[in-house]
Amino acid sequence: MQTLGAFEDEDQATEFVRCKIESMIANKTENVVEDEETKSFKSATRKFMKLFNMPPEEKLVNHYSCSYWKGKVPRQGWMYLSVNHMCFYSFLLGKEAKVIVRWTDIMKLERGNNMILPESIRVSTRDCEYVFSMFMQIGETYRLMEQLANMAMRQLMLEGGFEEDKTILDRTKKKTPKKMSMIKRDLDARARSDAYRLAFSLPVEEKLDGDTDCVMLTPYNKQYVWGRLYISQNYVCFASRVRGLVTMIIPLRDVNTVEKSEPFPPGPVQSTAIVVTTKSKMNVMFSQLGQRDLIVEKISDCLSRQPGHTPPGRLVSMVSVTETGEEVQFQPALVSLFCRRGSDELTAKETIKEHLWDVYFTEYGRGMVMYRTHKTNELMLKGLPEKYRGEMWMLFSGALNELNTNPGYYANLVAQSSGKYTMATEEIERDLHRSLPEHPAFQSDLGIGALRRVLTAYAWRNPTIGYCQAMNIVTSVLLLYTSEEEAFWLLVALCERMLPDYYNTRVVGALIDQGVFEELIKEYLPDLHVKLETLGLLSMISLAWFLTIFLSVMPFNCAVNILDCFFYDGAKVIFQVALTILETNREGLMQCKDDAEAMPILSVYLENVSNRDTTMPTLKHTSLMSSNITAKLPSVDVSDLIEESYRKFGTLSNQHIENLRLKFRLRVVQNIEDHTMKNILRSVSEVSVIKGRELEDLYMLFKEEYLTSCYWRTSQQPTDTPDKYDSSRPYYELYKVDFDQFKTMFLSLSPWARGQRAGTMALRAFRYIDTNDDNMVNFKEFVDLLGRMCKGDYTHRLRLLYELHQPPCLRDTDTDEDEVQSPTKSDATESACEATDFFDEEMSTPTTENLDDIELPSVPSYPELGEDEDLNLIDKLIATPPQDIPGEASQAGHGVPVTSPLQSHSVVSSLTDSDPPSPIERAVPAGASRQGMEGEVKSEESQPVPIAGSGGISGSQQVSQSPMGVFHVRRNLIRERSGSKEEFRNIPRLSQTQFIQMWKTLYDMFRGDPKEQELYHGIATVGTLLLEIGEVGKKFYLQKEELASSLTDSMKTPDSDVSLADELSLAKGGEENNDDVADGRTDSIGKRLENIGIQSDGKIENLSGKDPESLVSDLMSIVSENSQKDVGPILGSQRTTSVSSTKVDADWSISFEQFLASMLTEPALVQFFESTVDLQEAVNRTRHRRLLMRQASAPFSPVQK
Repeated sequence: MQTLGAFEDEDQATEFVRCKIESMIANKTENVVEDEETKSFKSATRKFMKLFNMPPEEKLVNHYSCSYWKGKVPRQGWMYLSVNHMCFYSFLLGKEAKVIVRWTDIMKLERGNNMILPESIRVSTRDCEYVFSMFMQIGETYRLMEQLANMAMRQLMLEGGFEEDKTILDRTKKKTPKKMSMIKRDLDARARSDAYRLAFSLPVEEKLDGDTDCVMLTPYNKQYVWGRLYISQNYVCFASRVRGLVTMIIPLRDVNTVEKSEPFPPGPVQSTAIVVTTKSKMNVMFSQLGQRDLIVEKISDCLSRQPGHTPPGRLVSMVSVTETGEEVQFQPALVSLFCRRGSDELTAKETIKEHLWDVYFTEYGRGMVMYRTHKTNELMLKGLPEKYRGEMWMLFSGALNELNTNPGYYANLVAQSSGKYTMATEEIERDLHRSLPEHPAFQSDLGIGALRRVLTAYAWRNPTIGYCQAMNIVTSVLLLYTSEEEAFWLLVALCERMLPDYYNTRVVGALIDQGVFEELIKEYLPDLHVKLETLGLLSMISLAWFLTIFLSVMPFNCAVNILDCFFYDGAKVIFQVALTILETNREGLMQCKDDAEAMPILSVYLENVSNRDTTMPTLKHTSLMSSNITAKLPSVDVSDLIEESYRKFGTLSNQHIENLRLKFRLRVVQNIEDHTMKNILRSVSEVSVIKGRELEDLYMLFKEEYLTSCYWRTSQQPTDTPDKYDSSRPYYELYKVDFDQFKTMFLSLSPWARGQRAGTMALRAFRYIDTNDDNMVNFKEFVDLLGRMCKGDYTHRLRLLYELHQPPCLRDTDTDEDEVQSPTKSDATESACEATDFFDEEMSTPTTENLDDIELPSVPSYPELGEDEDLNLIDKLIATPPQDIPGEASQAGHGVPVTSPLQSHSVVSSLTDSDPPSPIERAVPAGASRQGMEGEVKSEESQPVPIAGSGGISGSQQVSQSPMGVFHVRRNLIRERSGSKEEFRNIPRLSQTQFIQMWKTLYDMFRGDPKEQELYHGIATVGTLLLEIGEVGKKFYLQKEELASSLTDSMKTPDSDVSLADELSLAKGGEENNDDVADGRTDSIGKRLENIGIQSDGKIENLSGKDPESLVSDLMSIVSENSQKDVGPILGSQRTTSVSSTKVDADWSISFEQFLASMLTEPALVQFFESTVDLQEAVNRTRHRRLLMRQASAPFSPVQK
C-alpha cells in the first residue's frame, strides 16, 4: 500500500496493479500434468527391470507390441528395446515366453515382408534365430533396432559404453515433444546429427540443434530457392529441396552479425527474413522462417560462444619446436618444390581449367562460405587444376574447418611425438621409402621427413588406429598438393570421417565396404555378381582398390582425379568407379574360368588408365597385381572413366552407402569376433585342462562380463596404456576383468565357493592369479585357476588349496570380519587349559583299561652324536625305524587305520627327503617294481585290507593295517602322481595361523555336499593328525635350529671349551626332562575332546551341525596349550612360553608333503578332490541368469561327476 500511495493519481496506481498482476500470471509456473504416454513408459520401465532382472544402469529406450514366433505358434507380447539388450516377454494362457538377446550377440538383422510373415523382423545370433511380427510401427522399430545393434558393434570394437548426451534437453526442449523417453530422443538426435555431418562434411563432434524450412536468395541468378536451414553450435547450413541445386555452409567463426531483415516494399517471399553477414562482406538472406525470433536468438547465442577474432582462410603453422629445443621446419606442398612449372609450361587445358575456376570464384564466392551448385559438380568432373587442388581438397573434405578451429595443434603433436618410440614408429620407418618411390619428392629427405612427421603425429593423436599399411601411400599423395599441416588434417578427415575404421589394425571399415560393394554388384550387375562370387574375386580386388583409393593400382597422376571427386562427393565415388571398371570388363570376366585369368584383365585395364590433361610427368609404377603382364589394352582417360561412372551409377548416395554399412557391420564385426575367439581358445587350450565346448562357453561368459563392465560402468576399466594396442600381445590379453567381475564368475562356477567365506576365497584366488599386481586377470589366468579346481589331479588341487592360504593370497593385514563368529562358551567345549595332556597321555604308559586293546610303542631312544658323525640332527632322529602297531586299529566306518599320536614321529620321518628304507621297503626285493611294492603288503599280525581312494590301485590290491604301511604306500602314490618331490621343496611351510584359515575354508567348502557328514569326519581326523605332526615336528625343528646355531658358533670360535657333543648332550637332556613332565599329565583332555566330537577310541561323532570355526578353535586351543607345556623343557631356560591358550604358536608349522600325505588317509577327502566338475551347466545358468524370474541369492552348485 505504501507503493501505491507514491503514485500521484489513481489511474497510474491502477495501471501499476494491472501490470503487476499480468506479470505474475505470465511468470506463474503451472503444475505440469504428466501425459498418459509418459506414465505408461515409466510403468514399462519398472516392468522391464523386474521381468529381466536388469540393473538401474540399463536404460530402456522404447517398447513395442508384437508377436514372437516360438515354433509354429505366435506369442503376443511386448518387445523391450534397451541400450544393450533386446527383450521380449509374453504370458498367455498360463505359458510364459521370455527372450533376452544382447545386441553384441546379433549376427544378422533382417526385415521381411511375405505372405506367411507380413511385416516381420528376423534376429539371428550364433545359437538360434528369433522371428517377430505383427508390429504396429515396424518402420520405427526396425530403424531403432538397427541403430542399437550398430552402436553395439562400434562399442564392441572400441570397447566403449553408451554415454547419454546431457545436452539433448537444452537443444531440443523448445521443439521436440516430451512424449518419448530421454534415451529415445537422444538416439533420434544422434541419427539426425550423423546425417547432418555427412551431408555437409562437418567435424565428428558437431551436433544438430534444429532445422526448419526456409527460402534462400541466390544472388548469382537473383532467385529464391526453397530448402531447409540447419543450425548447430558452430555452423549454419542450407540445402535445397532439389538435390544438388545449391548448398551453403556458413561457419559461425566467419560471421560478423545476424539480424532481422524488413525489405521494402515487403513481399510474401521476403517476409520474416534474416540476413547473415560474414567477415568477407558477403550477405546471405534467409526468409519465410516460421520462428524467426527464436532462430535469431539461437544464432546470436552461438555467436557469443565463438572464440576470439580469427581471420578467414587457412591458418597454417610453418614451424615447430620439439621438447629438446630443436626447431622443425614444416614443408609446403612438395609439388611446388620438385615439379615447379612456369605459366608458359602449362597446357592449354590446364590454363582453361584455372580460368574457369577463377570465374566461378568471382560469381559464387571463394572459401568455406561459397554457393555450391551444379556448376561446382561440372567443374569437378573436368578435373581440378593443380593450382587449386590442395585448396579444394581442404574445402570440400571439411578438413579446413578442423584446421582453423585447432591452430597449432599439429605443431604441438610433432613436438610431443618427436623422438618418442611407439608401436607404430617402427612400421612407419619400414614403409617410408616404399611410399611413391618413383616421385623425386620422396627420393629426398625433405619429402621423407614430412611424411614421417605426418604419419607419426597421427599415430600419436589416434593410438587406436596408429599406423596401417596404405596410409603411407595416401599421405604421400596428399603431401604433393598440400602443406604438411594440411595433409595431416586431410588424413584425419579421411581416417575418421570419410572412410571410418578403414585403417585400424583389423581394417573393419574396408571389410564392411567390401560387403557393401558385393551388395551393389548384386543390385546393378546381377549376372556378373554370380560369376565373381564363383571366382572368389571380390575380396581380392576390393581391399586393394578401396584402401588406397586406387592409388596403388593405377598411375597416381590419374588416381588424383578420382581423389578430387572423392573429397567432393564422398565415399560413393569409390563405389561408382569400381562398378564402372567391372562393367567395362564384363565380357572378359564372364569368360574367365578362374581368378588367375580374371586378375590380369583388371590389372592391365587399370595400368592403361591415363590422364591427358595432367601437367605432372607420367611416372609408371609397378602394381602389386600386374607383375609379368605384357599384354596392353587401348588407353582409357581417367576423366572419361569418372564421367561414365556418374552417368551410370550417379544415383548412388552417401546416405544409401551408410545404410548398407549398417547392414554389413554386424556380419563383419561378428566374423572378426569369431576369429578372435578361435585364436584365444587355441592359445588357451594348449595349456588348459578345460577343452571344447566347455572352454568356449567359459570364454563367452568371460567376454560378456567384461563388456558388461564397459557399458554399465560397473567398474573402472584401466586407462589406455601403450601396450593396449600392441598387436604382438597374446590374444588372451584382449579381455581383462577386475575383482568384482571375477568374484561374480568365481562364486557361480567354482566348487570351492561355498559358505559364508566364499567371498574371502574369491579374493585369495584373485590374488593368486594376479601375478603382475595390476588388479586385472585375463582369460588364460581365469581358466587355469578354474581348471585346477574342477579338473586338476589330486596333488595339484591340494597344492592350490595349500598355496591359497599363504602369502600373497593370505596377508598378515587381512581381517576375519566376514568369518563366522565362534559360539559362546556354553555352546562350545570347555576352555582348553590342559592342551597337551591328550597327546602326551597316549605317549605315556597305557592304563590297564586300554592295554588289552592296543599296545603303544615306547619312545625310541636316539644315540648320541659324535664329533665325526653326520651334523644333520633331524636326519639322525628319523633314522630309527618306526614300530608298527599290532592288532586291528582301523577307524570305524572308514576302513582307514588310525594313527596313534606318537606315530607323528614316523609321519615326519616318512615325508623327509633323506628317509631310510622302512620295514616295508626293506621287505621288497631289490629288483621288484614299484607297482609290486605298492600292490599288496601283508603283515604277520594283521589281515590285508583295501586302500580307499588310492586311485591307481584296484580294489583287489591290499596293504597292511599297519599305520606306517598305509603312510608309505600313500607316499609312493604321491611320488607317482607328482613325479618327483623336487617340486615340493620350494613350497613354504604352513604356519598355525594359515592352517587355521585353511581348515575354516575346508569346513565351508563341504557345506551342502551330498557327503557332508563323511567329509566332516575326514577333515576332523586329518586336522587332528596334522596338529600332532606340527607339534612333534616343531620339537625336532627347534632342536635342529639350536644345533645349527651351536655349530655356527663352534666354527666361529674353534678354541671354545664347549664341544659339539656337549651341545647334543644338552639337547638330549632336555628331551629326558620332557619325558618326566609327560608322566604327570591327567586324562582331562580326553574328556574335552569327547565334548567336541572326537572319542578316545578314534571314533568321530556327527559334526555337521557344529560351527566350523568353533571346531577349529577348540581343536587348536587344546593343541596350543599342549605345545606350551611340551616345548619348554626341550630347550630348557633358553625358551619361555606364554600361559595363554589362545595365542598362536609361531613355531608350529607343517610342510606340504605332510599335508598331502595326511589328506590321502581319508577316502571321502580323496574322492572329493579327485572328482571332476562339469562346468557347462553352471556356465549356461550364469549366462542366462536373467531369464530366471527370481535370481538365486546363493551361487550355483556345479555338477560333480
